[in-house]
Amino acid sequence: MKIAVFGGSFDPIHRGHLAVADAVQDRLRPDLLLWVPARAAPHKPGRCPAPAADRAALIEAVLAGRPGERLCRLELEREPPSYTVDTLEELARLHPGAEFLLVLGGDSQEHWPNWRRRERILELATPVWFPRPGWERLRPGVPGRMLAMELVPISSSRIRAALARGEDCSRWLPPAVAAEIAARGLYRA
Repeated sequence: MKIAVFGGSFDPIHRGHLAVADAVQDRLRPDLLLWVPARAAPHKPGRCPAPAADRAALIEAVLAGRPGERLCRLELEREPPSYTVDTLEELARLHPGAEFLLVLGGDSQEHWPNWRRRERILELATPVWFPRPGWERLRPGVPGRMLAMELVPISSSRIRAALARGEDCSRWLPPAVAAEIAARGLYRA
C-alpha cells in the first residue's frame, strides 16, 4: 500500500492545498492520501492556529467529496509540538509494510536541516516537495524530489488577513470551507 502523508497547518485549507492533493493523486497515484493537520508546528513558534477542532472540520468539509483521502488526527491529539518523525513512526505502526510519501511545501526546505531525526524520516518516507513561491526547485542537499505541478500562489496567512478585514475569499476557498468558516465565525478581526 502506498500512502501519501500531506501535513501542514491548513489554517484554513484552501484551493492551493487542493491543487497539491490533485497533483499528488494524478502523478503519484497513492492508495490513500492522509491530510495531517499540525496541532502546533515547531517551525512556527508563537503562532496560534485556529482551534484544532475547527481546522479538522474545515478539512472534513472538503474531504466528503474526495474519495481516497482521509483526515488523520494523530498530530491534533498529541501534545505539541508536532514532529513529523513521531507521526511517521505512528503511521508505520498503524500501516505495517506501507510505502510512505511525505508531501511537503518547497519552502519547508529552509527548515529541513533542523528537522528532528531527519535520518529516521528518510527511513520511513520519501519526501516529495511541491513548489512554493521562491521554492520551485529542490535545493542542494535536500532529499527527495519536486512534484511536477504549477505553482499556486495562495497562502493561508493572506486568506486569514483578508477574512479578518471582512473581504470575500471565495476565489481561494472551496464553497464548503467558506460556509464552515462563516458558520463558525473563524478568522474575524
